[in-house]
Amino acid sequence: MIDSSMFLEKILQNYRFKMVKPYLIGDILDFGGNEGELKQLVKDKYIVVNYDHSLMENISVDTIVSLAVIEHIPVKNVYEIFKKFKEILKKNGRIFLTTPTKMAKPVLEFMAFIGILDKENIAEHKHYWSKEEIEDLANKTGFIIKKYKKFQFGFNQLFIFEHK
Repeated sequence: MIDSSMFLEKILQNYRFKMVKPYLIGDILDFGGNEGELKQLVKDKYIVVNYDHSLMENISVDTIVSLAVIEHIPVKNVYEIFKKFKEILKKNGRIFLTTPTKMAKPVLEFMAFIGILDKENIAEHKHYWSKEEIEDLANKTGFIIKKYKKFQFGFNQLFIFEHK
């Protein structure tokens, strides 16, 4: 029997991959990339970092991708991670970030409750970020937001960051 929660999770993951595929330029850091599923779309060097942040030492990358990850991390830790991103992202590099919007919270929790989404995954969400909070994150860590877009009926958001 197919696990419907995993089926929908895979569809959502593939949608995010499709959105960032045209921008996967140069050496890539996939922050929170699980088992490296994004690697199949990367032509150059690919580094996946989940829990072992020491893997971000002594590297330099052109692109950082963090898709549906920061909502699982305490807010103050996200600021520290972005400070590290500032150090390792090359001068003309970009960060691609997706995260659910605040209005997605009750919908995701309901979908998890009825078994359409992975209950553990949704329960791990620490914070639902607003656009203004992400703008503050960018400002306080030395980035500007070059692009902002809501997608999936406004339940998710994409940010593209560059160095100030």
